[in-house]
Amino acid sequence: MCFWKIGATAASYPCLLCTWNSLLFPPKEKPFPLLRFPTIPLRLITKMMKPEEILNLSICSYRLELFLRASRHRITCCNFHVSDRHLSVSLKIPNSMAMSFKIGEGKKQLNSVDKLGVLCRSLREKKGSFWFNQEFPPDEMLELYKRTISLYSPFLIIWVFYFDSSSPSVDSSCRYLVENLTTMISTNNYDRTTYHRFVFQNGSVTREFLTELMDWIPVTASFAVTADIPADFKHSKAFKYKTVEYKDARWATLDDLKSVNSGCFVNLQFSNFDCHDLNEFLKYWVNCDEAILKKMALKLKEGTVINEIVLTDQLTILLYYVDGLPHFFIKMKKISNEKLVVGHFVVKQDKTVEFNVWPRDKFSEIFEMLELLEKMKELEKELLGIDRGDQPNSSEEIGERNRKSQAITEEVRQLIRQFEELNEYGLIFRYDIFA
Repeated sequence: MCFWKIGATAASYPCLLCTWNSLLFPPKEKPFPLLRFPTIPLRLITKMMKPEEILNLSICSYRLELFLRASRHRITCCNFHVSDRHLSVSLKIPNSMAMSFKIGEGKKQLNSVDKLGVLCRSLREKKGSFWFNQEFPPDEMLELYKRTISLYSPFLIIWVFYFDSSSPSVDSSCRYLVENLTTMISTNNYDRTTYHRFVFQNGSVTREFLTELMDWIPVTASFAVTADIPADFKHSKAFKYKTVEYKDARWATLDDLKSVNSGCFVNLQFSNFDCHDLNEFLKYWVNCDEAILKKMALKLKEGTVINEIVLTDQLTILLYYVDGLPHFFIKMKKISNEKLVVGHFVVKQDKTVEFNVWPRDKFSEIFEMLELLEKMKELEKELLGIDRGDQPNSSEEIGERNRKSQAITEEVRQLIRQFEELNEYGLIFRYDIFA
């Protein structure tokens, strides 16, 4: 509305004088007075912000940093990347932030990271990913991490270390950071509600170095190594982490695989396991007293020939084929934990085995069918024992034996009828009564 027609009832447009006035004397933009808001409205405003906005806001004002540290913004994931070069990390997880550090002494040292405002000239940000235009020694990285993580309450914290054979500084920095980070995990209460993941990428690691890392990192964390691992490596905690990922696991044995913890995820891109080893592990899983893993993916030994008979030896299974590939269902015998009792595994064309464990209600009909097969197997064992037992000496003993055999045979027939009623998709069943 034109300034000269304020109060008029008819609509009006800016006149030439008003237009010139707005161009020559534009209104000054004043900063939004967030600190003047009461606590609850301010908390509601910051709660709607993105993770990168929270960090930028804390850098602008120390009072806002203190407020944000007290409220702790809830986010999905915090990523911290350490290497000997500047990195720009792309984020794939929504409601998350990433920060990358370059190892070095740097020209501009931070004497004390007592507030995030000192980072205003060295921090760069793009689409939620932060990096610095200067280098940091590991002790300053740790201080920056402490200040940054105090703003958030993340569900997941990921540390990624990039190794390079030409840069030994990554090894020493990794040692310092992992040792101090694991100490913080064990002492800070807020870290007990946060899931931690440590990833070691590229290059290679020595047996002594990897042993030190596993000694420090608790089994409640996730552990991933894509760097090359020596063939003689051994550690009691190697397969006890919540998530276990090794690019090269040709050093791992069947005993290592059997040592996995409850609810574990296992991913082995290369291994020395064959069909016999996989069968031994599946038999071990079937007879476990509790659930030991949720998912496993491993690539069998190079040159392994897939043999279904060896894979399913002494196992009670349900079988079906998809694109020529066999898929198998098995179940645990001792059901002490009904959350994870039905197993499904398949061997793909590239010799990668995928084994997933599901709760009973996920595949209720499959579970019932496997239960029926177990009963049929036990009855047939009993029937075989009668046939192979001592021959009766009297007509009464012969009659009793025949009646018992007929009763068992009729019970088996009833179980087969129940199985066929449930078997809508024509699954094939196999079991070994001698197992």
